[in-house]
Amino acid sequence: MAFRLLQSIFSGSSQPSKFDKDLMLRGIERVVDGTDPRLRAVSHYRRKLWGAVEHAIDFVVNFVNALPPAIMADRQGYMTDPRLRALFASPERLREILSFSDGTRGYLKQASVPLPAELYAGLGAARVERNVLGIEMEGEILRRDVPQTVVDFRDHRLVFLTDNEQDTRRELMKRAADYLIEIALQRLTASRVQKTQLEQRQRKLLQQKASLLKKAQVGFESLAEPVTAEPVDLRTLERRLQDLETKLGQLRADSATLDKHLAKVAATLSEPEKYLKLEPVSLTLDHANTKVLADSPRIANTMTFQEVVLGKDRRLAALLVRFPSSELLPQPDFFKEANRLLHSLR
Repeated sequence: MAFRLLQSIFSGSSQPSKFDKDLMLRGIERVVDGTDPRLRAVSHYRRKLWGAVEHAIDFVVNFVNALPPAIMADRQGYMTDPRLRALFASPERLREILSFSDGTRGYLKQASVPLPAELYAGLGAARVERNVLGIEMEGEILRRDVPQTVVDFRDHRLVFLTDNEQDTRRELMKRAADYLIEIALQRLTASRVQKTQLEQRQRKLLQQKASLLKKAQVGFESLAEPVTAEPVDLRTLERRLQDLETKLGQLRADSATLDKHLAKVAATLSEPEKYLKLEPVSLTLDHANTKVLADSPRIANTMTFQEVVLGKDRRLAALLVRFPSSELLPQPDFFKEANRLLHSLR
């Protein structure tokens, strides 16, 4: 489930200092709805969340505004912008992504006709680097089996189609805020899951302890049991139980009250840079997307992508693009195509 902050938070001025009380209250209520509605039972919950929510909104506004202006993503743009040539194997492939992405289909379902002359959108792709052995000219000598790095861009996505750049940026701001709310919810859920798992392990160890104590002839009922020579490591078992109790005690202290839950949500929103970053990545690539050293005589283009970093290991090259709506290819009629296939099988 993706949580949506209210449209009004990101409409109008994008300056955090101009967020008025009403807009901030709406943002706080959306954070509570997106994490745990029971947080409203905490005394002065709005005041306690105010600074964190304001900081998170400030962060996502600056985050999205750091993206460069939208670039033209038509055939001419493909020929002139090396980033588009790196992202797509051909202008035809670019046009296919623009036409048939889920974001485009969703937009066309609700868009009025005729479409705006120009459309804006966010474009993302995952960067993957592969080490290969290739060929390379060194002067007049052709060298083979040269270690090279090829850069691929995969899983292209086109999102938030609008008829102007500012609306697309606002949609990106809302999605960034949604992501931070989801992270806050995940952190709350993780502590509860961990507590449940520890309690299950504790019960299992207690059962093992009871069984071992019986085998060790410690209990009163052992007077009627035969003696066994099987060694029992009760110290290790006790130590493991004590460690579990310590961890459970810490979790209970963190999550036993709604005040602690509220503090955890506020802490997450106060540190958005831990979960969401925008990092420039500079690449020098030849026509085959092979990395080239900056001082190499080979023909290559140096380009800079802004990469969105989600958490620790997810990265996405991000661009704002604009293109004529006339670039869109006709949408396939799936019902008609299914009927055609059925008739062809008869």
